[in-house]
Amino acid sequence: MSKFKPIGEYRAVEKGYSLLPFKFERLSDDNVVVTNQVGEFAFITLAQLTELVEKRLNSNTPEYSRLRSIQVPRENHDQWAIDLLALKTRTRLLPLRNFTNLHLFIVTLRCDHSCQYCQVSRQSDDKTAFDMTQEIADKGLDIVFRSPNKAVKIEFQGGKPLLNFDLIKHIVESAEERNVAAQKELQFVIATTLSLATTEILEYCKSHNILLSASLDGPEDLHNKNQPRPGRDSYAKFAAGLAQAREIVGIDSVSALMTTSPASMNRVTEIIDEYLAFGFDGIFLRHLSPYGFAIKRGWNTY
Repeated sequence: MSKFKPIGEYRAVEKGYSLLPFKFERLSDDNVVVTNQVGEFAFITLAQLTELVEKRLNSNTPEYSRLRSIQVPRENHDQWAIDLLALKTRTRLLPLRNFTNLHLFIVTLRCDHSCQYCQVSRQSDDKTAFDMTQEIADKGLDIVFRSPNKAVKIEFQGGKPLLNFDLIKHIVESAEERNVAAQKELQFVIATTLSLATTEILEYCKSHNILLSASLDGPEDLHNKNQPRPGRDSYAKFAAGLAQAREIVGIDSVSALMTTSPASMNRVTEIIDEYLAFGFDGIFLRHLSPYGFAIKRGWNTY
């Protein structure tokens, strides 16, 4: 077996039975995992791998049946195995044909919060040098509208994207203008803590059908701990912003997500109760990102 490496790929010519393309990897001294082209797998021994490659694997064994079910051995004149593997491959790769429908615009790195788990290189809210420029935004829209996907979602993130709301307005209106010809299913979302949401901003969101994805980490003390800001009032700002956003933009246009931190782990019931108290009928759990401040704090992000 010295000719087999722990990781490899094998293609065989037809003899008693032929082998369709497969890969294998040694898991231990005597165990191997075999995978087909779409990632389906079966576990066999190293000796059975030898028999498989040398066309000596007994067709009456369970191992042969498992391998045949993932289209590794192909019996003579067995066209269905090729057709089935081709169908699986087309199905797996189908999403690539339309590319992604979600496009993120990081319109600023400025922020009025100092979240413990911030995933970006957050900057103070007076440093306008960290804003996206209109030129970059327009180039981003060029990429968006080159996508073959008929459904396109543009999500604004930061920092705090509302600190560069003029650029958001430019992107929204430019996208709407381009979409007259493109005729895509166009949707906009702003990720926000709602602390900076003014009446003017919310009325603009309503007139352009912009959804709001807000951030609520749980009860007041937990939310303020995870998302500190000057005045230690991030929870109060969220509550006031949520009420105003629901009144102006609409209750169905505002959702919320919770970022899970170490402080959250023993407060599951309280967090759920907080969402219910605010009238949310669902909760989206977001894990810590494996970069940014979470890593610097030594938190486990997996």
